[in-house]
Amino acid sequence: MDTPKTTILFYTSNKEGELFEGRIKDNILANSGGLPIVSVSQKPIDFGENIVVGDVGVSGFNMFRQILLGLERVKTPFVISAEADCLYPPDYFSFVPEKLDVCYRNSNVYVMGQRRNYFYHKPEGATHAQIIGTEFYRDLLTKLFEGAPTWNPDEKNFPKERWRKEDFTDKIEYYKSENPVVQIKTFQSMRHYTHSERIPIYELPFWGLGYKFKNTYYDDK
Repeated sequence: MDTPKTTILFYTSNKEGELFEGRIKDNILANSGGLPIVSVSQKPIDFGENIVVGDVGVSGFNMFRQILLGLERVKTPFVISAEADCLYPPDYFSFVPEKLDVCYRNSNVYVMGQRRNYFYHKPEGATHAQIIGTEFYRDLLTKLFEGAPTWNPDEKNFPKERWRKEDFTDKIEYYKSENPVVQIKTFQSMRHYTHSERIPIYELPFWGLGYKFKNTYYDDK
C-alpha cells in the first residue's frame, strides 16, 4: 500500500449536536479512502488522532489556533481541511496538488442555510475546502500568531485583521472537484451568514435534491 501524501485535519468547537456531528464524521470516513485523520476539538471525540483543547470559545482566532495545533501532529506533505459543518464527496479527498507552497482552494463549494431547502454557490471557496502543504501552512500560521495570546474567543474575523495580502492571499490557487462540497449553516454556527451567490440551486450532483438533503443531515426534521 502506498504511503499517503495527505492527512485530513478535522477541527470543531463541538457546538453542534452529537447526532449532527456524527453524520459529518461518518461522511468523512465513508468518502476519504482511509486517509489518516488528525482531529482538534474542544471536547474529546473518537476521530483519528484527537487533540483536546478544552472549552476555549468559538472564534476565527481559536479555529486557526486549533488548526495550528493539528498541523504540528501531521506527518504527511499535504493537509486537507474538514470542518464539523461540511459534507465532502469522495473526489474532494483524492486531489493531490503539485506544489507544496500554494493553498489549493476548491471552487465547487455550496452552502445551505438553516431555514432553506436549497443551496447557494460559493465560488470563492473557503478554509473548509482546501488542501495545502503542511509545512507551508504551519509556517504561515506560526508567523501569524507571533506575539498573540494562546486563545481569544472575541476575535471572530481572525485572520483578516492580521493577515497581509502578500502573506497568504497571493498564494491561493483554485481547482474544482468533480462533485461539490456543501457547508451546512445552522443556528449553532459562529456565523449564520456567508458570502455566496444568491441564486437558489434545488439539486446538486452527488447530493441530490435540497429538501431530501436537509431531511437527511439537519437535526430539525
